[in-house]
Amino acid sequence: MTASTEQLSIDAARTYLLARATTRDVPLEVYAQRANSTSVKAFGGEISEFKLQARQGVGVRALVRGAWGYSFTENLSRPALDRALDDAVENAELAAPEAGAALLAWGEPPSVDLYGEGLSGVGVDQKVRVALELEQAAMNADPRVKSLPYGQYVDSDREVLIGNTQGLTRGYKALHAMVAAYPLVSEDGQNKMSGDWQFTREFTELDPTRTALSAVEKSLALLGAKPAPTGTFPAVITGECLAELLALFSPMFSGKMVEEGKSPLAGRLGQGIVSPLITLVDDATLPRGLQSRAFDAEGCPSAPLTLVEGGELAAFMHNAQTAARAGVTSTGHADRMGYQGTVGVGYSNLHLQPGATPEPDLLRGLTGLKLTGVSGGHAGADPITGDFSLQSEGFWVEDGVVTHPLEVFTVAANILDLLGRVEAVGDTVEWTNWSVGAPMVRVAALAVGGS
Repeated sequence: MTASTEQLSIDAARTYLLARATTRDVPLEVYAQRANSTSVKAFGGEISEFKLQARQGVGVRALVRGAWGYSFTENLSRPALDRALDDAVENAELAAPEAGAALLAWGEPPSVDLYGEGLSGVGVDQKVRVALELEQAAMNADPRVKSLPYGQYVDSDREVLIGNTQGLTRGYKALHAMVAAYPLVSEDGQNKMSGDWQFTREFTELDPTRTALSAVEKSLALLGAKPAPTGTFPAVITGECLAELLALFSPMFSGKMVEEGKSPLAGRLGQGIVSPLITLVDDATLPRGLQSRAFDAEGCPSAPLTLVEGGELAAFMHNAQTAARAGVTSTGHADRMGYQGTVGVGYSNLHLQPGATPEPDLLRGLTGLKLTGVSGGHAGADPITGDFSLQSEGFWVEDGVVTHPLEVFTVAANILDLLGRVEAVGDTVEWTNWSVGAPMVRVAALAVGGS
């Protein structure tokens, strides 16, 4: 291997690029990432899919006369890195200047252990056994289980490094292991499917049997569905379902969306926007958060951010540039889709804080709907207005007792109006694999379109 083809580590590549940019007097940011992942699926008692993937690369962002230029490379030889720097500078020269564009040397990030010893010494055979156990437990749980169309073991070992020519240099490592099961069940001509999943940073904590049994239980509960009524009814919304809705409408809390006139919350800081029972927080420092991080995509330290407190709009999420234009400081919410992406604004671990009401008490005396899931958000939810009309699943409740599942129906509302009708909040947060969590809530009214 010659010096021109030698592949540098991502750390060495970062150092090389920053040195070259400093020599050329080019303000530069380097975002480097390395990731190794495993995915295992089982079907019919055998391994049907086994994937190992390894990727690494660097993304560079040059600032030339107030304009950003991006490029990336997965070739970490010195000539390829030089080309990436040249491309970023050239792209910046072709771009328009942006107000607030700057590179900053942020303070020290918090200590967040996202690595530990979770996958240390875990061999391929152990990962395979987890996938096989997941399928076996689901198939043996009940004769009405016909197959496990979606079931797998996944893990990831990731490292992120950031540096800029202002002197910032930092990095973190994160790993996780996860299982997910979505069994197909059938009875009397009805086919239903629901599921469950488990996320952990410690392999030994995985319990594929428990995950499979929970997934089967959720799927079986949907059998025997009857047509849903049409009308407006009181309702309880499970934490998982409410979290799905919050994920769809999270862009309205983005400072970028606000400045672009694409958020219904613009100009409403300090105002009551939802029920006083609602407090919404984004916290990238949660040790077991799916999207936890010590710092954001610009290197800004992570810290919990309260977006809604007691029903009042308390803050927006900002990266450095949107913060500068809004006259505030970054909240540590710069986001990018890996080294190939551009910098935007995004949440980390978004969650509605739990209340004081035990979940059984939320159902007490209720005649109406228990909403457990929504789908079709890509077409049926508008984060610019907050309106949604979504295909849904759930159960009918009569005087506090869940009586039967419902055939597919629709629910329609405005997310702010819906959260304004919350009259009780449960005491247990459920998380989705979108890294959004919420407790069960009870709302005074929800419009339902039945079959």
